[in-house]
Amino acid sequence: MRVNQNFLLVSMFALFLGLFSCSEDETLENNFSNNNLNQFTPDQADWSTFYSKPKEAGNTSHDPDGVFWISAQTWENSKWDGESICDPTKLTREEFLKCLFPESGDVLKGIYELYYEHKPFADVNNPTKEEVNEWHRIVINHLRALVGYTSQDRQIEKDRCLFARALWGDQRKFTTMWDAEYPGDNGSAYGPCQGSTNSHCGATFVPDAEDQAAYLPEGFEPCGTPGGSEGIFSAAKSNIPWSIKICRVISQTIGAEGFWGGHTGPWFHRQKFGFSFWDIDPTNNNSNAILRAKWGGTLMPSLYCHPDIC
Repeated sequence: MRVNQNFLLVSMFALFLGLFSCSEDETLENNFSNNNLNQFTPDQADWSTFYSKPKEAGNTSHDPDGVFWISAQTWENSKWDGESICDPTKLTREEFLKCLFPESGDVLKGIYELYYEHKPFADVNNPTKEEVNEWHRIVINHLRALVGYTSQDRQIEKDRCLFARALWGDQRKFTTMWDAEYPGDNGSAYGPCQGSTNSHCGATFVPDAEDQAAYLPEGFEPCGTPGGSEGIFSAAKSNIPWSIKICRVISQTIGAEGFWGGHTGPWFHRQKFGFSFWDIDPTNNNSNAILRAKWGGTLMPSLYCHPDIC
């Protein structure tokens, strides 16, 4: 592993994704823990089709064994020995993708064993929002372990405001529910967004403290917009079970951009995250599940040096 000494990559990530600056302090978590099993996706997020569509498509449950199109041999060929890593400095983009996803873009190396080690869903037919939130934290940390990022400072944390902001951004983008009370420049990062082709429309939108209250635990400090970044991903389908829904997002992003891509970087280097999934067409069983990913906290430097620099 070659260590990057100049931290240039930090600036590259920030410039590519864009930072949303704000003067507010990031100590918004009050006394609430970021890593317990509390629900971070707000109740207002409508996940109804993410439960009905996978079964309508032929999956029997949301655990790996319930995914009908992935064979036992594919799971077997995607095991991880727990030690070998995927070094992006020694692999081409295609080889790096193959190292992380040996058999299928839906199967991250070692995810089958990871799932049954943690057994994150008490009811595999109806995983709760808090269980899915926690599972995604586990998966991102596993992804990082696959490239050798295992120290405590490399572990991702759930952030309540980032989860809420991701949902508010989607509500702003896909509905008009906030438009009357919160006017703005249509198609801007703040919104409104109707008719806009800006996929990041709604990125900086947050309602006022009074309107935020219904989305946050009682007594929780209102959310601001401290520095961070956002990624919009349309690779996942609404009918993919929760145990592997995130895999297609990761694999297609790495396949398109590699390890150093602007949208790839936060998966490996951001301290905090918040996700919102939005069914783009509830009437279509094969519709896309748009993921608005919010990233915050510290942007850690890459421990690998880009071949174009070193």
